[in-house]
Amino acid sequence: MARYRLLIALALAMVAAPVAAQDLPASLAAIPPTVPTEGSLGPGVYLEDITYTIRLAFVRTLTVSRTNPDVAFAGSYDGFVWKTVDGGRTWDESRLIVETKPFWGDAYERVYFGVHRLDSGPSRAFDDKTARRSGRTGNREGAASGGGNENQSSGGGRGAEANVNFGIGVPGGAPRLQLLVRKLGKPTSGINMKQLLLLRGSRPLEVRIIIIHPHNPKVVFACTMFGLYKTDDGGLNWVRTFAGTSPKGWNTFHLAVDPSDDKRVLLATGEGLYISNDGGDNFSRSTKKGVGEGTIDWIYYSPYDPRYVFVGTDYGMLRSSDGGENWDWTYFTTFPDGRVVRSIEIDPFDKKTGYIATHDGLYYTDNILTGGLEDWKRMGGLKFTGMETSKIAVCPRHRGHMWTLTNMMVFTPTSPGKSETGGAFVYETLDGGKTWNVIFAGNTTGSMQWFDTDPRDPDMLWLVWSRSMSRLRRQTPGATQPPRQIIPDDPPIGDVLQAAFRYLGAEPGLLLDYRRRSRIKALVPRVDAQLLHYRWNDYLALRDGLYPTLPYLRDEGWGTPQTELRLMLTWDLAPLIFTLDASMFGRIERLTYELREFVKFEVHRFYGELRRLRALMAIRPPKDRRISLMYKLRMEELAAHMDFVTGGYLTRWWKGKGHPSGADTRWWERWKPHP
Repeated sequence: MARYRLLIALALAMVAAPVAAQDLPASLAAIPPTVPTEGSLGPGVYLEDITYTIRLAFVRTLTVSRTNPDVAFAGSYDGFVWKTVDGGRTWDESRLIVETKPFWGDAYERVYFGVHRLDSGPSRAFDDKTARRSGRTGNREGAASGGGNENQSSGGGRGAEANVNFGIGVPGGAPRLQLLVRKLGKPTSGINMKQLLLLRGSRPLEVRIIIIHPHNPKVVFACTMFGLYKTDDGGLNWVRTFAGTSPKGWNTFHLAVDPSDDKRVLLATGEGLYISNDGGDNFSRSTKKGVGEGTIDWIYYSPYDPRYVFVGTDYGMLRSSDGGENWDWTYFTTFPDGRVVRSIEIDPFDKKTGYIATHDGLYYTDNILTGGLEDWKRMGGLKFTGMETSKIAVCPRHRGHMWTLTNMMVFTPTSPGKSETGGAFVYETLDGGKTWNVIFAGNTTGSMQWFDTDPRDPDMLWLVWSRSMSRLRRQTPGATQPPRQIIPDDPPIGDVLQAAFRYLGAEPGLLLDYRRRSRIKALVPRVDAQLLHYRWNDYLALRDGLYPTLPYLRDEGWGTPQTELRLMLTWDLAPLIFTLDASMFGRIERLTYELREFVKFEVHRFYGELRRLRALMAIRPPKDRRISLMYKLRMEELAAHMDFVTGGYLTRWWKGKGHPSGADTRWWERWKPHP
């Protein structure tokens, strides 16, 4: 009897145990599960900028190697892929092959042509999905990522009334087309089409996510908005192995390698699930129910039983218990936002508990392996209700420690659909999702894009802001600080912004000066002067003939000359209120606004990085010569870029006499660097 009681007790203990060490990933099997006492931003944690050796680009994603935490890959909206082997101190750059494009436009950097349509029309469903994937984790820069509805150059629209600018880029050698455009009452502008095709005729390959092979770190996949790219040599050379068969199929959103078979790879695209049985070199479309069409956002293999596979789609989540051969619905809702599943996770301490991130917040279930549609519960209460959450991650070291990436989207009366509000944050919870706190809200003007955990220290995150990347670091206990040196004297960022605005003719103060001049002009009257000379003759003899009853007076005539000077003062008081010459109107307003926003991004991101790098080189210069040289080259690049934007303001500040104000910069003033 005692033996049976012992067996029953052991069985109950095995059932009640959270997850055995052998069920955890190998890199974390030796880490004992504990309850977190402090979050990622605890005492001794600081934020380190790791973008010093990356060119001026719009970063989109980042993936840290699970086998070597010093190796990471980052991707951008313009096809750049960077690799670091020293924890982010230096990055090596490569770029995926670019191809011809139909000139997808953005708000600041690229050129569009053809029909510029509004966010509406028959292709609205496809455009919305494209916009969500290209910019649903940011504010205005998300639309600038290349693929948003607002600037799409083909497809969509409700007809002629939906065209904003028709005929932009019509070549001068097409007179009939220009005549037709003018008859439609739309503006035309000639353009050097050959030069435009040469400079801008390439599709910006948004690198959506990078997947490192779990067993072979030299094999890396890059899911882009124009196919799947693969490298077999750790990122030195890239080859596109999947191109898709339609515009929707070009969009690849995620990829997963079967833990039990390295040759089996599942690919999530805009037109269903694709399967490869040769390691990702060739793919065939799945015909299974539920995954044969539509948009697949995420693929997740259970780390404890590879037979269970989950896919998040734009219309719910499906589960397979036979390695992806057959699929069943496990999550669905009638709410359009709630059924878009962007991320899936299983708790490392309870392999039956699962989490999903949707466009309507976070949900969890206590039985993700066999549970049904009714087993899901909202997590976080009303905090994430109606909010897009694009990723959820669970700490493998501390029970109840999780993070999520959010983006607040709201309906606006000025445009169809939802618009971003800038509410892109990284939230953290220490109690399993009961309470959440913001731990990262960005560096400067921009948007939150992605984050990844550190395999060596899972509480620390690698953070991707749209124009920079950062790491959470712990201070080394007992480390001695190097002696402080004099921090370089640099102009305030406000003066740099003012110099850039004035040099480019977009400073608000400069525009207000134009406005004041227009008012003074309205008070000055218009002066019209006329000089008239009159002369007439009156013969009295004629008067006798006309009036015979009058007595005869005299017969000589007389004449009277008269000179008259007329002055007229006219005031036009309308410019006191409005004048087209001084008001930001139409295309002038659009160009100036976009220029000012672009300059704001440039100065906030790159001048801030320049100041941090100069301070770092003065206070704690790196001992490695390679790193020091790359930092110096980066500073030269950033300084030259800021000089170009500000008309040489940094050079005048550093090498000139005194400290000139940003207001001293003139509009397009020619400048020469000081010797």
